[in-house]
Amino acid sequence: MNRRNFLAGSAALAGQHKLLRSMGALSFGGQMNQPLVAPHNLLSTTYTEEFLQSKLLPLNQWHPYPRCSERAAWEAVPADIRTAIVDKALAERKEGWQVLLATSFLEFKRNGNRTRYQDVNFGRRSKLQHLVLAECLEGKGRFLDDITNGVWLICEESFWGAPAHLGMQKAGPGLPDVTDPVVELFGAETVQLLAWTKYLLGEQLDTVSPLINKRIVLESERRILGPARNRNDFWWMGFGEPGHDDRVNNWTPWINSNLLIANLILEEDPQLRLHEITRITRSVDAYLNDYWPDAGEEEGPGYFSRSPLCFFECVSTLESATGNSTKIFADPFIDAMGRFILNVHIAGDDYVDYGDVHGKAAPEGDVLYRYGKAVHDAQLEAFGAYYAMKSGWAARGEGLQQALNMHLPSLSRSLPAILAANEIRSARQEDVLVRDAWYPDFGLMTARVKAGSTDGMYVAVLAANNGRSHSHNDTGNFVIYEDGQPVAIDVGVEAYTAKTFSADRYSIWTMQSAYHNLPTVGGVMQHNGVQYRATDRRYETSDRQAKVSFNIADAYPKDAGIRSWMRTVTLDRVNDKVTIEENFDLERAVPVSLSIMTSRIPAVSADGSITMRLASGEGKDALLRFSGAELKPVVEKIAITDPNLREDWGSAIYRIRLNTRQSVAKGNLSYEFSKA
Repeated sequence: MNRRNFLAGSAALAGQHKLLRSMGALSFGGQMNQPLVAPHNLLSTTYTEEFLQSKLLPLNQWHPYPRCSERAAWEAVPADIRTAIVDKALAERKEGWQVLLATSFLEFKRNGNRTRYQDVNFGRRSKLQHLVLAECLEGKGRFLDDITNGVWLICEESFWGAPAHLGMQKAGPGLPDVTDPVVELFGAETVQLLAWTKYLLGEQLDTVSPLINKRIVLESERRILGPARNRNDFWWMGFGEPGHDDRVNNWTPWINSNLLIANLILEEDPQLRLHEITRITRSVDAYLNDYWPDAGEEEGPGYFSRSPLCFFECVSTLESATGNSTKIFADPFIDAMGRFILNVHIAGDDYVDYGDVHGKAAPEGDVLYRYGKAVHDAQLEAFGAYYAMKSGWAARGEGLQQALNMHLPSLSRSLPAILAANEIRSARQEDVLVRDAWYPDFGLMTARVKAGSTDGMYVAVLAANNGRSHSHNDTGNFVIYEDGQPVAIDVGVEAYTAKTFSADRYSIWTMQSAYHNLPTVGGVMQHNGVQYRATDRRYETSDRQAKVSFNIADAYPKDAGIRSWMRTVTLDRVNDKVTIEENFDLERAVPVSLSIMTSRIPAVSADGSITMRLASGEGKDALLRFSGAELKPVVEKIAITDPNLREDWGSAIYRIRLNTRQSVAKGNLSYEFSKA
């Protein structure tokens, strides 16, 4: 099948998907029952070298957004947005520029802290973005000197990236070796920021000094573009030998989305420009080829904005730079990648969390809106508009301030959002609440009582493996909500330190299966690695119930002595409850402990039940019922000191352990969650 026929067929299939979605015929990751076909080498076979030679717009013809001198578009931005951005830039100008110290950089090696240096580093880039946007919106020239200072300070830095990523240099962590430039996430973000600065304000900066734009080009080539073009050994490129075991992750589309922008704006040699773009398409294909065939996002909703959304930005940029000459967005797999965020949305800003993510994982609505628009998915587009108006660049009041206070800004995202703010504000908005989703390859189920409502019980179950990117030892873990409020939780991850991605990673308590909603067998927890996985998965759903069952025996090391452990999780839609069944067969009799993590305050009753009250004292209580004759409850309070976890769960969480009253070799235990 040639590419034209493939794309035509894909467009027809996408139309079928949208029709069935509107009729409510959803399954398998929010798609129709026909399995998805994961594309292979989609970008490099669409944007071939021959295609790019004929379609890639020359440097002086690619015009994705109006420059500062093109005043009409900037003056059409809503007045409240213009005022808020200018006011932010003025306030930050008064604060001055913070100093980046070598000793702050060394903290990662000395004590594992990576945030103090990063906060100043990100702060510089955030300030420069606000200054650039303010100058474009105002057009009076009064921010040009401040922009010059920001550009010059960043160009004077020894390293544009994060201390935590210096393991990629030959000298290892410590101080950066300027003779051994490495390309990682935040250096790529920086080159994108400087490239857009030159694109938008190059003419104006030349009036300050013609050396500013030359310095941007020089430093970008030396630090990022040259190494990215001339080396194949950065792991995130995906250019390893065939059969290489390491899967690429969010780094690949994230870095490449920034490299694309920088090459399109800064590279003056047409052949080098074309050469690097073909390399980028191959690298992004490595990411897409590794993606789960059912379009599940293995790194979780917290990485959605830096994984599928960055992939979208790569494709969107390629389309823009080639005159929108393909129909690549008709591929239903790209739509399915975006719809993942709908299928893991629980309520409000709460999403199904697993691995190194947090329960509060709202997507960047401005980008999601453009994603939905590109793939012609009205529901995804409306959900993006909904979030854009909650906390994006198109929002009003406090929501707009959230966008202005983003930790890591991106002109690639703020530019289209601000320039399309009038459009987004008039677009349809929808807080999408999907009833069922099932990812059969990845092993993720989500289910609520009814679509479009947070009333009643909600359950999500991940029966995958313990070797995913950013994975915890959590195969078979479940998350339960009642009326949009958490009942059984995935704790998430503390602030990243040197230990987080070291050989001691799984000594961190939040990574261990004993601190997930999972069994501990004879004191043995699950182990990390792709071979530690769930098997024998079965799924079904109807108007009465949603059910998934699977065997987690292989998620534990052999010394756990598990022959079989079938876990079945059922959402009873009629009686509004979630039941967990544990049917197991062990090699020997040992104590078994079933952990349940909760942010609610548990009160144990003598009748084999635990009332679980929200710490706020508001909302309905939840009830955990179990067989008191077989299981003895033990409640442990865990004080939370990490600021990220405190933001999610408050000052304390609880671990409920349902312990067998005696050692057991076999069992068929069940317990259920319902409203009290």
